[in-house]
Amino acid sequence: MKIRSILLRVFGGCLLVSMGTMGAIGQNQIVVRAQMDSAAIMMGDQTTVHLEVSQDKGKFVRMPIIQDTLVAGVEVLKISKPDTVDLKNNRIQITNEVLVTSFDSGLYYLPPFKYVIDNDTFETQSLSLKVVPVPVDTTHAEFDIKTVDAPPFVLWDYVPVWVLYLLIALVVIAAGIYAYWRWGRKAKEGETVDETQKIPPYDRAMQALHELKDSKLWQQGQEKAYYTTLTEILRVYIDQRFHINAMEMTSTQIIDTLRRNEETKAVNQQLRDILAMADFVKFAKMRPLPDDNEQVMRYAETFVEETKPEEPAPEADADKKEETSAKTE
Repeated sequence: MKIRSILLRVFGGCLLVSMGTMGAIGQNQIVVRAQMDSAAIMMGDQTTVHLEVSQDKGKFVRMPIIQDTLVAGVEVLKISKPDTVDLKNNRIQITNEVLVTSFDSGLYYLPPFKYVIDNDTFETQSLSLKVVPVPVDTTHAEFDIKTVDAPPFVLWDYVPVWVLYLLIALVVIAAGIYAYWRWGRKAKEGETVDETQKIPPYDRAMQALHELKDSKLWQQGQEKAYYTTLTEILRVYIDQRFHINAMEMTSTQIIDTLRRNEETKAVNQQLRDILAMADFVKFAKMRPLPDDNEQVMRYAETFVEETKPEEPAPEADADKKEETSAKTE
């Protein structure tokens, strides 16, 4: 029994020493490997070769040199960039992929991929790739060769060149006539706009409000059109009266801008109520009461009346005329 225990202790010690030696060797070991997704593909299909090398950090590695083909009949389509993974314990793993294909059936032996690490060369295991031909159905009868088809009829092949020039000239003349008509129309619209701009903003706004009141839109169930027209009238009036771009501003921006104007402070709250009610009707699809519809019209008329530009007093005009005549004399 004593001899057996002594032998077991000696054997266990040797085993521990040998395992420690193998671990030390494993840490400095360089491992290269190549494997393929599929060892058999159909003609024209693709498969990927995965290459990897495991080594200690700090060693210089030269990756395998891969040409357009691995062997005759096996073409390289794409080579990925190397990807490095930290394996801990001062070890790294470098991997990359090679996408290949083949258009000839047969069994191909791929040679080992060579890595050069420092001054030593390491090779992966060789691989084999079987390319299977595409099956052909021979049960169907053979077909005759198709006859030559006649070319399609193209009208322009039979049209003389002078006809094309004539069509181009007609198109140019028509474009000129259209441009002249548009230019004349815009000129007339400009004259019309100039005529309307002669009307003061106050008179134009009050006239538009009266027309909106007479249209009876909200009485006909068209509340959205009623509020849209009302706010547009006020925006145009504010734009022309106070020279701010109210047409491009939100309701909040208009209120904030007019709050700093002395002429609109008294009626700014009424304008706020009008714009708020209009936003509810247009965007929240709210249906206001008849009293609300009439009240916003009164608010709009009050806003325009209260912000109407003050006209010079007749006496002041007479004094100015007298001073002017005295100076001329």
